[in-house]
Amino acid sequence: MNLLDALISQSGMDFREFLSEYRQVAAHLHEKTRDPSFRNIDLTEKTFARWRSGRVVRPHHPAPAVLKGLFGRTVDELFAPYTGEQAQVLRASAPVLDESDLSMTARDASAHASDAAAQLLPDLTLDQLEDDLVSLVQDTSTKPPHVVFAEAKEVLGVSKVLLDRTQVPSQCRRLYLVAGQSSALLSACAFDLGAIPHAFELARAAALYGQVAEDGPLQAYAHGYLAVLYYWTGKPAQAVRKIEEARSFPGVGATGKARLAAIAARAYAHRGLVENAQSAIAESLAERGQFEDDLHAIGGEFDFDLERVAMSNSSTLLLLHDGPGAEASARRSLELIAARSTGSSPLVVAPQARADLTAALLMRGDLDGAADALSPVLGIPREWRGAGLTARVHTIQAALATSAFRDAQLAQDLAEQIEDFTVVAPPQVLGAGTARLALGGTSSS
Repeated sequence: MNLLDALISQSGMDFREFLSEYRQVAAHLHEKTRDPSFRNIDLTEKTFARWRSGRVVRPHHPAPAVLKGLFGRTVDELFAPYTGEQAQVLRASAPVLDESDLSMTARDASAHASDAAAQLLPDLTLDQLEDDLVSLVQDTSTKPPHVVFAEAKEVLGVSKVLLDRTQVPSQCRRLYLVAGQSSALLSACAFDLGAIPHAFELARAAALYGQVAEDGPLQAYAHGYLAVLYYWTGKPAQAVRKIEEARSFPGVGATGKARLAAIAARAYAHRGLVENAQSAIAESLAERGQFEDDLHAIGGEFDFDLERVAMSNSSTLLLLHDGPGAEASARRSLELIAARSTGSSPLVVAPQARADLTAALLMRGDLDGAADALSPVLGIPREWRGAGLTARVHTIQAALATSAFRDAQLAQDLAEQIEDFTVVAPPQVLGAGTARLALGGTSSS
């Protein structure tokens, strides 16, 4: 008997299970090393038995590397005689349940229970899925986009599977809403990661799910996000048309209406429609009523609180070349964030407001003030440097290269820091690029 046999016995694997694990490790090694000897690797049951019997002293390549990858021990250790001392060590190192084991077991149990429910899903299953989505949406200020994307993708996948398991209209509607809301969240994450075509596709999916569920707020949110994507990709005329369509859906509450007004203001500003933009800004700042729809009441990514309104309006005012207005609106956003009783430091709205403040200060020639405003932005973790922020920072970099600042050493230093900041941002790393129209002028296309 050798250590290999003891480890296999402890794991409870039979030959088929061992072979499956063995092949997976070999495939990983082939991908990592490109060594052809790891490709399509095979093992007979006879060889498996000889290895465990101790009759083999050392197997030939590539088996040693695969076995080390599988058990974390060298082939010399695995094929050495199994001693009483090793038995004690092995028992002491037996696996202990951790949180990931418990989480996986819980998910497996939940999935199996859902299977048993056949064509009528237990309400508890739908309640849990809705709770999972709400929790994820509310965590968007503390989880970076790539993490949210992975978790929202799982929620969308579960909702689609469950839709195939029920024919109850009320349950189908709930699942379509979860699918639509998770698609909307995925679209926002895709945009942050610079994957604009995918963001478009996911936003349209969210709109279609909202249509099937006959849910006005979800359709309004999705069409509003399409307007955002259109003006970020240099199509402000289509953005205006889309936001006007978004505002036609019924049932949208106070927060949703403020959001659509702020998006409309930016779309109008891109078209050079100054009066329309100013009117929409005023609408976004108007006193909100008591009515809230279920989607925007979730909060998180679906919220559009006063600090986000102020940040969005500062961007619009920059497009209208209203430097003082943009500065005041950006400062208002930062003041509202600082006044939060939670003491949290959001990594989504605050950096964008600071970037807008920086651009407004540069418009009036305050280079020192701009450097102070931008400093906290340049230090945020790379996973939070989304497309909206990197586009704003690129615009600041362009302003620093104008004749007003070209010869200033501080401007050159800031430009270099911005280059370092953006080169590792997710949109740049993914090679998707970021549209720069959003803060860079107007267009009639």
